[in-house]
Amino acid sequence: MRPVVTILLAAVGLLAFAAPSPAQGRHSPALWTVGVAYGPAAAKITGVSDSLTTDWLEGPAQAVRIARDFGPIVRLGFEHQAWLREQGFYDLKIRAGAQLEALSVTTHLGRRGSALGGLYVTAGGGWAHCRLTFLEPIPPGKSAIGDTYEIAYKKDEFGWGGFGGIGYEFRISRSFSAGVLASANFLDIGDEIFDTATFVPLLANLNWSF
Repeated sequence: MRPVVTILLAAVGLLAFAAPSPAQGRHSPALWTVGVAYGPAAAKITGVSDSLTTDWLEGPAQAVRIARDFGPIVRLGFEHQAWLREQGFYDLKIRAGAQLEALSVTTHLGRRGSALGGLYVTAGGGWAHCRLTFLEPIPPGKSAIGDTYEIAYKKDEFGWGGFGGIGYEFRISRSFSAGVLASANFLDIGDEIFDTATFVPLLANLNWSF
């Protein structure tokens, strides 16, 4: 939660000193938005066998958004959301990851600048990817670039998935906004290791509009 709180407090501070002037309001509205986000998440993996099924696991999540406005309340675009978990197992490290590359639609619940203008719902679907990696330690002095672990096993599996979420964004300046997004991602893999994966991130985001 600390990254979310830190970003939001910084954004609120900037907002207090960057209220748009009447002259700013006369500019043509921005059509494109590029955003990045980061925060905590919980994920649950269902394997093809019970031994590969997990409880809810915590790990960091990230997101990237590229979208275009179509009218005052609708935005269409691309959304990348990903989750990662790494933990030790004897001398090994086990790393599990899940990500979704989706086409998305976002609808604001009011016109921009109104009380509900910053509140929005978003959903989408697309290509899903899960990865399981085992890393083993490298003996001291054996790595030319100072790595301490190397990949001993890696398995990528692919499928389809979708997400839905609700968020709020507020304007920092004419070109920048910040906010928070809570979403749920469901990935249907159905392969040798991963059957399904679900991850639920809480993300603080920063967006650039142009």
